Formats: sequence, structure tokens, C-alpha cells
Amino acid sequence: METREEYWVFEWLDRHKARSMHKVRHLLLDPVALEDLRQGAQSALKKSARGFSDSESILAGRGIDLSGQLDCFVPDWRKEQAQNLFSKVWHYFDRIVIEDSIAHELTMHGDNPRLRKFLLWHFEVLLYLQEIGASPLLAFRPKPAPCEVHLARHVEEASLSEIIASEDEVVRMIVKKAAFAFETEKDGSIGYSIDFPEFGHTQWGTVSKASAQHSSEGELKRTAARQVFEKFLAYLASDVRAAKFYEIPLGAGIPFHERLLRKSIPATVADVAMKVSLPVIVGLSPALLLKIREDERDHFNHFRTQLRLAIQERLEAVGRGDSGKVAAEIQRDMIAPELATIRTRLAAAKRSAVKKSTAGVCIGALATACGLLATAAPPAALLVGIGVGTAILGNAINNYVDERNEIALSRMYFAWIAEKYHEDLSYRIVQPRY
Repeated sequence: METREEYWVFEWLDRHKARSMHKVRHLLLDPVALEDLRQGAQSALKKSARGFSDSESILAGRGIDLSGQLDCFVPDWRKEQAQNLFSKVWHYFDRIVIEDSIAHELTMHGDNPRLRKFLLWHFEVLLYLQEIGASPLLAFRPKPAPCEVHLARHVEEASLSEIIASEDEVVRMIVKKAAFAFETEKDGSIGYSIDFPEFGHTQWGTVSKASAQHSSEGELKRTAARQVFEKFLAYLASDVRAAKFYEIPLGAGIPFHERLLRKSIPATVADVAMKVSLPVIVGLSPALLLKIREDERDHFNHFRTQLRLAIQERLEAVGRGDSGKVAAEIQRDMIAPELATIRTRLAAAKRSAVKKSTAGVCIGALATACGLLATAAPPAALLVGIGVGTAILGNAINNYVDERNEIALSRMYFAWIAEKYHEDLSYRIVQPRY
């Protein structure tokens, strides 16, 4: 696994001894500290670091890249998003590449009067990531700015041209299934909101006065739906171009993006792995999730290799494939049955061991008692009882250990370990109960 790199913003925080939002607020009012932050952003954007080839890495798409773009900038929303992200990646990936939001704000919106507010929100999320121990799993990288002005060119660069051909079809689908609300503005334009589950969050926009004049409600819906479609496509092209630049797969985080990708790009192992569901340790930090992986490193590596092979085999069988469906099939046909088999075998082995060990203790006690009653010499009777009982008890223990060791070779043994930790939410960093 490659050496971890320190995020330049974390270095800025360390340099200015900022450990709290109170300190960050003061720093962003300090011209010297703010200029230091700007220079850091410029240096970060000049770097063209790629190279994640030595680890299982994935680029988080909008919706899970913690940027707030296309969903919500509010920190509490993004903190929940962070937990959702780690539940999708902790069981497979070594590195998740997310948007360098600080660099994005300083370079794209440096003259925005709301810049300080946006920066404060981003810093709150960053401090939270440090607090929960998530930062070792993250790499922060800039993404190309989404551009609707040159959309056709960027879509072609991202190899997404097939999506453009289906634009009318997708717009009709949005008009049919989404909920629209319109409001006339003072300048004669029409403000709108669109609620559609696949967007992940309410989308807002404006139809200009020229376009809105004499338009029926149906025409307004089509115009609004087309605007939002093109906005989502611009962000998707940005994600795909970034994934190509960094030479890693893209993990789409918005259902609508997944729909669009299915029209242009075949599902990958990474796509499917993100959608495979394993026991999630609710209420525990990513730091502890990562510790489970480290504690059980050999079992984790075996599990990941076997999961990769199973996904590759299934993708080869179905061709282009729907990553969600393939993940559900892997869950149904491999993970669930093998977990059930592990549970059954371990439970049976444990019952057998208990039964035999109980019998061994009883036989030993009976032999000792019989020897004493038959007036045999006490030492001899004691040795006979202990010998018989110990042999049976030893065999029971050995059989159980052998069975457990054999089960430990299962493809899903790490998943079973995760499940055992899930049953004990206190997780005291001990070996799982067998």
C-alpha cells in the first residue's frame, strides 16, 4: 500500500495550531493566515499527482464526495453523508479520493462575498473527519469545474456522448415522475423546484422571462427538467474526467448519475463493490471500522480477493450489467449463503464440543467414583478417571478448533467477523466471539 499523504489543509491547520472551529473563525479573519491558505490552494491545484495504482482506490462522485455540490452544503448533512460513504467503502477500498473543496472555493469563488461562510462549512466537515478518524482513508484532489457552456465538448471528453442522444427520453421521464413547483419572480422569470428521488436532493433553478413567456405548465416542466438534466450531466462529466485523470474508477454517489452512466460506461468491479452490503457497525467511528480491518488483515485480504473474483466473473457473464443488480446477486448467491453456512457449522461444532466435553467430565467423574467404590487404590482410580475424561475433552476441543480453522478459509469469513462485531456495539477491541 502506498504512503499516506498529508492533506495540505490539515498542514495549514497544524501550522496555525487550529484544533477548533473557534480558532478557524479567527484565522479566516486574519489576512496573513488567509493568504497562506490561498497560496496552499494554488500550489495544490498546480500538482498533477495521479498514481493510486498500488491500492484499491476509488474516486467518490458528487453526492458522496463530501463537497456539498449537487446536494447540500450544510455541515450536518455532509457529516451524515460521510457515515454513508464509509459504510459503502470500508469493506473493500484502501483509498477514497474526494473533492478538495477548500481549493475549489478559493480558486472558483474567491471573490464571492459568502466565501468565508462556505469555507467555515468546509472546515467544520474537515475537523469532523479528523475527529472520527476517517482522514487516513481519504485523499483530497481537485476536480475539473463543471461547465454547461461547453457541455458537448466535455461530455465527449468523458466518453458520455451516448447520454446526449437520450436527453429527450430522460427529460420526458423526469417530467412524468418528478414533483414541480413554480413561482413567478418580480422580473418576470419563473423560479422552480424539482423533487425527484434519483436527484438525492431538491433542485432549484430559474426559467428566464423570455423562455417563460407564453409557456404552458407542461412546457415549463420540460424546460426546467432539461436545465437540471444538463446541470447533472456537467457534474457527471467532471467526475468522469477526474477519474480518468487520476486513473481510478468512479464511484457514482447519485442515483441519477448511475442511471446516466449505465447508458455509456459498463459497470466495473469498483461500482459493484460499493453496492455490496456488509454488516455496518452502526454508531461506531470509521477509525474503529478501519481497526477491524487491521486486526483481521489476513482475513480481510482473502475476503476482498474472493469478492473481486466473484464480481469479475458475474460481470463477464452479464456483459455491460447493472452494478446494483450485480451487487444484489452477489449478496444473494454468495455472501448470504456462505454466512449462513459459517453460522451453522460453527454452531454445530460448538454444540458438539460442549456435548463431548460434558460427557468427558461425567465419564471421568464416574470412573473415579467406581474405582473408589470398588476399593481400587485411590491413585489408580483417579488416574483412570482423569485420563478418560481428559482424552474426551481434548478430542472435543481439538475437533472444534479444527472445524473453526477450516471455516476460517471461507471466502466470507471476514464478513462473518464483521457481523460478530456488529452484534457487540461496544466493540472493546477484542477477538470476536466464536
